Amino acid sequence: MEARHRECLKSNRDFLCSEISLSAVLLANLSESGVITDEHLHKFQNIKKNDTTKVAVLYFLSEVLPKRGPEAFNLFLMALCESEQRHVAERLNKCLSDDCSEEAGTFERLQHELRTHYNDKLQFVYTMPWLPTEGFSLKETFVQRRLRLTSGDRKGTEVKMDEILASVGERRNKRILVEGDPAQGKSTLCQALAFAWSQPDEASENIKSFDLVKTQLEERLKSLLPIDCGIPLRQLEELLQIKNVLLIIDAFDEASTENEMLHQLVEGKRLKHKPLLVTSRPNFLENKQRHFESRFTVEGYNYREQLEHVKRYAEHKNIASAPFESMLEEESIIELRKAGERMDLTEAEVEESLLRPLYQIAFEAHKKNETVVREKDSKKVKNSQRICEVGYLTNEVIISRLQPEVRFQFTHKTFVEFLTAKHITEMDREERLNWMRHLRYENCHIRIGRLGIEDRFNVEQNEPILGFIFGLLEEESAELTEMALLVIKETRFSSEHHPLSIYSSCDASHQLLRLLAELNNVVPPELADVICKRRPPLINFHRNCSVSCMKGMLKLCNLRFQPPIRLNVHLSDSRDEEEKMSFVQKWIKYESIECSKIWIQPFDDTELRDNVSGLRIGQADSFQQVGIDCIGIEGNLREKFSFGAHLSELELILFERSHSFLLEAALHKPLTSLQLIDCSKLDDRCISLIHQLLRNQRNLQRVQLMSSSLWQRHFGRFLADFAQMENLQSLEITLKNSTDEEMRSLEAILKRNKLSKLTIDSDENSGRLYSVLNEGFNSMSSLRELHLQCVDFIHLPNLRHLDLINFSLDSTLNDNWIAVLSDALRSWRNLQQLRIDFDEDDSVAECSLRELFEAIAGCHRLQILHFNRLEMADSVVPSVCRMIESLKELRKFTSENQRNESLTEEGFKQLEPIIKRNGLITFVR
Repeated sequence: MEARHRECLKSNRDFLCSEISLSAVLLANLSESGVITDEHLHKFQNIKKNDTTKVAVLYFLSEVLPKRGPEAFNLFLMALCESEQRHVAERLNKCLSDDCSEEAGTFERLQHELRTHYNDKLQFVYTMPWLPTEGFSLKETFVQRRLRLTSGDRKGTEVKMDEILASVGERRNKRILVEGDPAQGKSTLCQALAFAWSQPDEASENIKSFDLVKTQLEERLKSLLPIDCGIPLRQLEELLQIKNVLLIIDAFDEASTENEMLHQLVEGKRLKHKPLLVTSRPNFLENKQRHFESRFTVEGYNYREQLEHVKRYAEHKNIASAPFESMLEEESIIELRKAGERMDLTEAEVEESLLRPLYQIAFEAHKKNETVVREKDSKKVKNSQRICEVGYLTNEVIISRLQPEVRFQFTHKTFVEFLTAKHITEMDREERLNWMRHLRYENCHIRIGRLGIEDRFNVEQNEPILGFIFGLLEEESAELTEMALLVIKETRFSSEHHPLSIYSSCDASHQLLRLLAELNNVVPPELADVICKRRPPLINFHRNCSVSCMKGMLKLCNLRFQPPIRLNVHLSDSRDEEEKMSFVQKWIKYESIECSKIWIQPFDDTELRDNVSGLRIGQADSFQQVGIDCIGIEGNLREKFSFGAHLSELELILFERSHSFLLEAALHKPLTSLQLIDCSKLDDRCISLIHQLLRNQRNLQRVQLMSSSLWQRHFGRFLADFAQMENLQSLEITLKNSTDEEMRSLEAILKRNKLSKLTIDSDENSGRLYSVLNEGFNSMSSLRELHLQCVDFIHLPNLRHLDLINFSLDSTLNDNWIAVLSDALRSWRNLQQLRIDFDEDDSVAECSLRELFEAIAGCHRLQILHFNRLEMADSVVPSVCRMIESLKELRKFTSENQRNESLTEEGFKQLEPIIKRNGLITFVR
């Protein structure tokens, strides 16, 4: 954070502590934008409960916000505005403005420069690719586009262009998405809005209400202004913060591939309080639609609009419009293949001499992730000039200091993708499969800020091409099935997917679902048979799954699976939750789907009741397992609340005393699992209800009682109840200052040797606890998952006697502890998941790290490996490379928050090919 921002917070500290409310909206915005983590969130909530809100605010202002990076201050201001605390943001902005002594007239000069720029650059529209120098006057020839609302209460209503900005100028947060097929006028719409703003005397009130209109968001504002404008960049950025600015992102689907800033703007991680207009092709932003308050689609040009275009053009050029009007009656100019009639070519000749070379050009451009074909590449294709006349390409001449360069520009990225798909479908079978085998089917994200290294690959980049191919092959059952088989294999569709959580996201395993959505008809029998034979044991439906995933699921539900596929659904935190809920209600009715568990995050008590009722949670024919995020629930339900009679699992996250009615509703249900996660202080009633649930539920197999890591609660009082449970298989518990009686109960549980999963979170330095655990490990042959948090496991040498599949450790580590861990890892030959969280203050020698990596390398069945705060230097990179190379089944490698500066670019070059191998999900930051 900049010094002036820190000073501003410090000088206003008393005001901020008195005025700021740590509301759920403020914390949610800070969390979504990355200013605070879940750990910070829990800290604030616990401080508020144990002290006061002022103490929590002071902690946030002094200990958290100044350390969260250069963007944190501005993101904080946005979050304040979003949470109805704009007066606080304005006080801070005024303090900054007074401090920096902004020059008089800076804002007026900026307005003038932008309006001059837009007036010069946007007054002409270039609509004909084959006539790149023929501009049409925006004032004289532009025809208002028709837009249709696709969201909200007025869904389906047709509106005019300027009406989409209604009420935005009143400083209300409004995000607008305009979708449309190529060449329907999305870019012209953006151009017309910006140009209208530059003509204040002629503009409508809606566009005039903005102080600034900012386009070309792939660049900084400075790039739009003359070099000698004399406005410092810092002042420009401050004006963006304090002025009423309309941000415009045109063609998001083309501009966002390598521009993370655009994603941050859409998701509200930057400038969230500013109005934003985004245009994109249909469905490209399906996973981000929840970030938009209003969504529109551009209607196709009707005959009246075409005629109006023609008449305006003719009037502007002072020529007769009749010849152009007659062209509108000729359907032949609409179809691409009819281009041959203008060139005296038969349909077969068009296909052979124009279309197939065009497919080849698009395929070569796609391989380079470009929409440009350079002259040297175009020479490989005959008739390049005639191909350009078809209308998909623009012939351009770029003048450089050395020599002019001729190149061809595709008019839209969608054309590249579709034509590429056409080329691939015309390949012979083996060539097409070979191309598909070399695709990357997993995400890759690498960011090392100090070295300026950022590389990412999102598998969604492949989806437009694969979707087109799948649709084009629909009538070719054998080829379609062969393609699906490859996707099933490469994406591990048939594998056991790991439990759904709030942190998991839609990934490559859903690729087949999204492809099935491309089919117009039912799934062909041959393909259906292949999918049924390779059925996954369960499917996770994530909160960020797209409409394509949902439609694909409906196709899947129609297949005959025996036994049925288990379905887990995360329904929370979604603006289109109503639509998703409708899909889920359809899935419940299918016999081929077994509803397993659903997670919900109700905004209030009413939504909680509606969700439980609408999804029939706990009923025999619906979800019998439920997870509820309680953060928005106040516990003021006036009527009796109940689940269905068959409720078997209840998971409550951020459970508080006021939520005791949820425990009451579960008292007489056949629970096999009870989980209370991140509990705050419990009162006597909650404790009594938990005792009742534990003592009256003979079928309980899984119990989790955990509190946040900062303000640990002690749940040892319930160990005696656990010791009486004959069927207990999973125990997760937070312990602190345990008594001897409680330790005897824990000892009895471990010696029974029925636990398959054990999680201990304890910061107590108790020799008695370590003795009980160490002795228990000698005989716990059934234990497969072990998770230790804040446990001094140097006292647990018997770890090596276990046969674990999943192990995680979050504790302080030193060389001696690494030796104990390495020894245990060498004995866990069946280990599939490993997570190691180092502490920020850990000091581990490089030789110890090499020993650890060598031990992990011997876990040949490992599939998921996660490090947090790992200290990786060049000297240990060869060991890391050998480790990953030896793990042939590894499919996910994560190393977050690397905390030293010993890794150089040279070291990264050794590591890069290893962590970017096909089939490996990579996240290194």
